[in-house]
Amino acid sequence: MTPQGAADRLFARFGFAFHNAFARTLPEPADFAAAVRAAAGRLNSTPLNSKLPELRYRLRRDGLRDAHLADAFALYCAALPAAPEARVLAAARWIAGGGIAELGDTQERREALCLAAFARALHADAVHLLAASEAAAKALADAMSAPLAVLGMQAGCITRGMSAAARREAYAGAIVCGAHREVAQDYLRDGVSVRRAQGALRSALERVAAGPQAALLPHGLPCALVDEADVVMLDDAPAPLVLAAEADQSRERLMYEQAIELARTLTPEVDFTQGEEGVHLAAAAADRLETVVAPLGGMWAARQRRMELIGAAVEALHYVQRDVDYRVQGGRVLFPAPEPGTEPSPEDLELRKLVEVKEGCRLSARRDVIARLSLPRFFARYRALGGACAGAAGLEAEFWSMYSLKTARAGTPAGRICVPPRIFTTASARRAAIVAAVQAARSAGASAIVAMRMPAEAEKVQAELKAAEAAAGIVILAAFDAAAPVPSEGPLHLVIGEQPDAARQIERVYRATGAQSCELFLSLEDEALTGRLSAALIAAARLSAGDAEELSPGVARWIGAAAQRAAERMSRAMRAEVKARERSLDDLLAFSGQRE
Repeated sequence: MTPQGAADRLFARFGFAFHNAFARTLPEPADFAAAVRAAAGRLNSTPLNSKLPELRYRLRRDGLRDAHLADAFALYCAALPAAPEARVLAAARWIAGGGIAELGDTQERREALCLAAFARALHADAVHLLAASEAAAKALADAMSAPLAVLGMQAGCITRGMSAAARREAYAGAIVCGAHREVAQDYLRDGVSVRRAQGALRSALERVAAGPQAALLPHGLPCALVDEADVVMLDDAPAPLVLAAEADQSRERLMYEQAIELARTLTPEVDFTQGEEGVHLAAAAADRLETVVAPLGGMWAARQRRMELIGAAVEALHYVQRDVDYRVQGGRVLFPAPEPGTEPSPEDLELRKLVEVKEGCRLSARRDVIARLSLPRFFARYRALGGACAGAAGLEAEFWSMYSLKTARAGTPAGRICVPPRIFTTASARRAAIVAAVQAARSAGASAIVAMRMPAEAEKVQAELKAAEAAAGIVILAAFDAAAPVPSEGPLHLVIGEQPDAARQIERVYRATGAQSCELFLSLEDEALTGRLSAALIAAARLSAGDAEELSPGVARWIGAAAQRAAERMSRAMRAEVKARERSLDDLLAFSGQRE
């Protein structure tokens, strides 16, 4: 991205404000649709793919002019069974030009993205059609396969488990579809293989010497068109892109093997005893071990660390029993799963590794981070960027501040879904209400799906549903795959069990599942709700409930609205913090004169 002066930023801010106030609806969709129809009428009976070279030349010579886009869209539409609506064509023109188009219908949004991708592929080297999930990426690739086959082109699709050779072949094509994090991982792998820190000239020479087979993305990052841009570019922005590899644990294993062998030389009740505070080594045993390990040096020279490690080795050898505290299966040591919401301490992890060495099994894999990149920084490296989403109301300023993308509405916006919350004083009462709602839906001949925010709470709800023999699917709001099919028998009832990070997450799940009805259940014990409101407000809400376990509808509606506003403010603040860190990094790199 090129640096901007203060005057440039000021004029850009005024331009965005004017657009957001007066030009939010795409201009003249009917006129552009008429131009596409006129261009389609000029197509003769010659094969459609024979038109590509001349159109590609004009697009690369003159750029994405409306007349050339109309010709490109007409050519693509001629390979479709039915022509898209005018609003779809207008949205595709906006996306191809580098903007975010709002289209409520999923099928229309995909059509607009495919049209824009086709025009962009003729104009540039390659186009990445990015989606929130692998299923959504496959749906985009399937939507383009038939018309592109008529035009003599094809769209590749990046999926998990693909070999490096298959990935290179897919990326070498003009259009490739994939989940945004999967493509970003390949970009990070390319960066690691080239060793960017070695210098620009040396990196370029190594690329040339290695040949085209060295890079997974031979075209780099030319153009990205993003489906569900609000989810991919905003909701997922705080989570960094990380490339990790299994660490070399040979030295670590040697240390644990030495500790186990030293522990085998000790006699129970003579050299050590087991107490409430753990294993206690006798003074004579400690002195003897100090003499034995003196030639080893290194960590063994530190008395405190040596005593802790040998004590843990004694515990693993004598007090942690096989088939009682753990079991061995397939060459791996399996320990009981931790309680939901808890993690093993560093001491517990070390004890587990000592048990693995005792059993002659391999150590639990440890992964080291070798590359890290924020999502906004990844998208900023594309030379062209655009996208589409169901609705961007309230997100216009964030799209502009983070990516310099303007939003525009195509057609009538989708209606908002308002779900009044029911708020309970305890989490157990909330879970009981969820079970009752599922049972009521089942008795009415409908299916039910429960959407939760936290995996730990989802496990508790699933356990209570199983105990009550109430069948319902469980999904996580933030990780919900809108492209994955949701099995249902009859009408579908959606139950939201926790406060979402954004109200549009409820709308996304509601529309994607085709639910007929929806309920929202919250609890004053949920940290996601109480952590966003003042303690005095929560205490007053509890007092208003009295002896009942549920707040009155009026109080619940007020508390729920306040918590939702606070949640969305927090999400915006997190994204703003990510962007501020990126600007600080850019300033530091510019000041130091170094590459990232």
